[in-house]
Amino acid sequence: MPTQLALANIAEMVQLQSWFQSAEQQQSWGGDNFDYPCNELRFLELLCRPATQSYSLSDTDSGLLLGFGQLCDRFERHHLARLVIHPQHRGKGLARQLIFELIIQALSQQQRDISLYVHRHNKVAVQCYSSLGFIPDRPPEQENPRLYFMTLSAADAINRANDYLAQS
Repeated sequence: MPTQLALANIAEMVQLQSWFQSAEQQQSWGGDNFDYPCNELRFLELLCRPATQSYSLSDTDSGLLLGFGQLCDRFERHHLARLVIHPQHRGKGLARQLIFELIIQALSQQQRDISLYVHRHNKVAVQCYSSLGFIPDRPPEQENPRLYFMTLSAADAINRANDYLAQS
């Protein structure tokens, strides 16, 4: 299915709220400070962080929102955050597309290492990120035993992004 990465709009961000069916799911994705349940305004307040760009991955033909991710400057790296694929479209390789499109976006701004956090219990996400070249690394801030800090070097990100583009 053809997809497109674009800056997320408010309507797309509001849709994300329905993708989570419990406080555990929402906090695993968005952080411990995410109230559940919460109203749309509170959800958007928690989602929209300073100096953070929100992106949507949509089906080019239908416009259906398939995924979401954020990109920010953190730890002197490009940091990926709040990555999620629509529950009905998981297992179709869309996480790979979302992550590589975000990496390409980041590297077009500046060539720097890429980082992300992932909950240790989220084995599917950990395997996905590992398969894309991310490796567990020492966290640059106080370690949270529930999270892995993972990085991808700029050089490796460039090579892998070029391979992704060649296959697309």
